[in-house]
Amino acid sequence: GSITPDAAAEMPRVTNDGTVYTFALRRDVRFHNGDRMTADDVVFSFERYLATARRRQNLGRFISSVTKLEDHVVRVELRTPFAGWLKMLGYEAAIVRRGSDVQNETETGENLYRGSRMAGSGPFIPRSFQADVAAEFEANPDYFGTKSGTPSIRLVRIPDAATQLANLRAGSVDIISNCPPKDFAPMSRTAGFMGASRPSAGVFYSPLNRTRAPFDNVDLRKALSCAIDRKFICDEIYSGLVTPTSLPAAPDEYWYDAAMARELDYDPDRARFHLRRAGMPNGFAFEATIPVPSAYVEAREAAVIMQANLADVGIRMNIRQTDFITMYRNAQNGDWTSFPHPSMQSSVEDYMIFNSFHTNGAQNAWGRHFVPAYDAAVEESFRYIEPERKLPALRRVLRHLVDDCTALWIGRLNAYHLWRADVGGFAPRYSYFMDLTQARRT
Repeated sequence: GSITPDAAAEMPRVTNDGTVYTFALRRDVRFHNGDRMTADDVVFSFERYLATARRRQNLGRFISSVTKLEDHVVRVELRTPFAGWLKMLGYEAAIVRRGSDVQNETETGENLYRGSRMAGSGPFIPRSFQADVAAEFEANPDYFGTKSGTPSIRLVRIPDAATQLANLRAGSVDIISNCPPKDFAPMSRTAGFMGASRPSAGVFYSPLNRTRAPFDNVDLRKALSCAIDRKFICDEIYSGLVTPTSLPAAPDEYWYDAAMARELDYDPDRARFHLRRAGMPNGFAFEATIPVPSAYVEAREAAVIMQANLADVGIRMNIRQTDFITMYRNAQNGDWTSFPHPSMQSSVEDYMIFNSFHTNGAQNAWGRHFVPAYDAAVEESFRYIEPERKLPALRRVLRHLVDDCTALWIGRLNAYHLWRADVGGFAPRYSYFMDLTQARRT
């Protein structure tokens, strides 16, 4: 995904050491109540995010201070260089009107600006909200960007992919976020409907508990990786909507390395070699926790194929199904061995390689991967935004993840959507979020 200014008038000025960013703000941004946005609103928003947001550690570990320099100039200082933090802004935080009340959701841990209908400045103004049911919005006539293509939108929560598709066919919704993968291509070709997919920042992978048997043995981790037929899973089960890869990088990304990928690719003979080297030629058993339902694509469909692949080399994978929240709580408590699941990221190379495997990463609290050389490579890659400058450090990151087989990588998710043919101005995005700004009936 590319980075473009939104509430900023231009891309920020950055000091040579990559730790100080100075933003000139647009002067034509108005909040939904008519107030103009100033540096005070930006400072307020960052202060609230860093103090209350559920995911505040994602940016909080890097941001040292946010300071107003002038009415429309803000300075952000980082503790260490992290060029990728700009990618995370649209994923993690938003600029709200100074003084807007945060409504804390104690059950979910979310902090929402539901109490202030006029908190934002985006293309749509909230009109109504029903938790877990629907939200309605009306177009903002004073939006500073390209005006909305429709006077109003209604978002409906339909968790089940098959039910989303049924509602699209019935005409009760116009756009759906996903559908059963096998139905995507046929529906895209059906008269009256359209569909598109594109690469995204999502991954299908399985963290492995390296702190206890059996995955405290690197050869058993590699045996697992080499026993999985990713191409069959991605092509036959997910109909090409997941791109197979044995690395965190996708094959068409600049930091992918085909030679390293082959070391962990599907190769049953190599899997048996690693089993013999681990002293377990007859295989071993482990438990995989599968979240049901899963987001984006269903993990349990892949799990059945993985189970059969592993059985071919003598590895027995016992499947335990649970809900997503319980799966993560168990991981935080150390009660886990592996959990194959799809996950959307703001960025893989600018976020996930830190968050999941760096000593200070939030999810590494339960992954417990403490390797100074790996940390140094990640931090070096974070100094740059240009791919050619990031690449040497990212190759060192990949080299470690392959040698250590820190996680089992199945594939990279593709963002895919279906919509009715009389809807124009819509396309999938890298982040999987729907951009409805220009969606309209044609």
